[in-house]
Amino acid sequence: MRVAASIGAPDVNVLVACVHSKIAGFAIMRYGDDDAHLDLLAVAPPYRRAGIGRRLLEWLEKCAVVAGIFSVALEVRAGNEGAQLFYKRMGYRTLVHLPGYYQGIEAALRMVRDLSCRPLDQRIPGTQY
Repeated sequence: MRVAASIGAPDVNVLVACVHSKIAGFAIMRYGDDDAHLDLLAVAPPYRRAGIGRRLLEWLEKCAVVAGIFSVALEVRAGNEGAQLFYKRMGYRTLVHLPGYYQGIEAALRMVRDLSCRPLDQRIPGTQY
């Protein structure tokens, strides 16, 4: 239901990554006036550590920058150390611990990234920073 609603929303990008006609991953990012929020990012187990998640996230971040948005936030399960490490490698930092974020039971970490600090080689040609 959440994914279907996102597909029809005017301020949301939904990406699907396919490998040989099979869905390998997907991502959903919501864009506001001043910031963006990564709602979901998932890569199927057989395709993990192949750069799919990185490419999905980079594409969504580039869309944010083109729209003049330089801050992205997300929540990740506090127990999902693999995902936390992935986001840290992508330049995200932990902002706050959120107890009971998932169904009032499981904690989350809110992480953020400042896209105005992108390395020059990742900047979009023709875009002013």
